Parts: sequence; C-alpha cells; structure tokens
Amino acid sequence: MHLDTFFSVSGHTSLFLLSVVMGAALGVVYDCFRVFRILFPPAARSKAVAAEDIIFWLIYGFCVFCYAAAFGRGQVRFFIVLGSLAGFVLYIVTVGNLITGIIRRIVTAFYGLLQRVYSNVIEPIVKVLKNFCQKICQFFVQIHKNFVNRKEVQKNP
Repeated sequence: MHLDTFFSVSGHTSLFLLSVVMGAALGVVYDCFRVFRILFPPAARSKAVAAEDIIFWLIYGFCVFCYAAAFGRGQVRFFIVLGSLAGFVLYIVTVGNLITGIIRRIVTAFYGLLQRVYSNVIEPIVKVLKNFCQKICQFFVQIHKNFVNRKEVQKNP
C-alpha cells in the first residue's frame, strides 16, 4: 500500500537539494542588499542595515514557506530550512564574496575617477568663478562707496 502523503528517500533528497539551490538564489537577493551598502556607505552605518536585514529575512521566510507549500505538500521540514541555510551560506562564502569584492573594486575605481575629474576639471573652474565673483563684489562695493561719498560731498558743500 503506497500513501501519497509520504515522501520516499529520493523525494526527501531532491527536496533537500532543491532547497540548497533556493538558498543560493536567496544569497543572490542578499547580495543585492550588500551591493546597496557598498554603493551608499553612509547607509551601511545607519538603521537602514537593520531594516534591510528584516526585509531580507521576511523574504527568506516567505520563500521557504512557498517552497514548502509548493513542493513539500505544505510541510515545512527541518531539512528544507537547513538546506536553504546551507545553500545561502555556501553562496555567500564562495561566489557572493567574489562578486561583492569585484563590485567593491569597481565602485572604488569609479569613485577615484570621479575624484580625479573633480580635482582636475571642476575644482579649477570653481576657483576661477570664485575669484571672478570676488572681483565683481569688490568692484560693486567700490562703486557703492563712491556713490555714498558723492552724496556726502553734495550734502556738505
């Protein structure tokens, strides 16, 4: 007699391996949050990290629940959670660190390029405009002083 509600050993194995793949996919989602922290460093020191982690773990729980409902006949088994955590950790430790390292290097190079462009192009223009504005201000201040002096001379002949 074969019951439809029970899994065979091969069924459990395939559920476990698919949960490992799901964990790795969720590692990709977590890398998106890590990339956001790399791109916007002040956000990494604020409460945004806690909010991102809460959002991620809500997504993680929802995915495990949907996986168990779709493939595990509605039974959330310990090995499904363990497999997804194992896949997540394996992804983060291997490919995830490699990807975030590459992204970190790209962002650092881009920020360096922006800094060079600013110091070599924009900063000299700003200095020239600042000197020009100072000269213009001095010119108008001198005109104002001359105007005030003429009024005083006209009042006191």
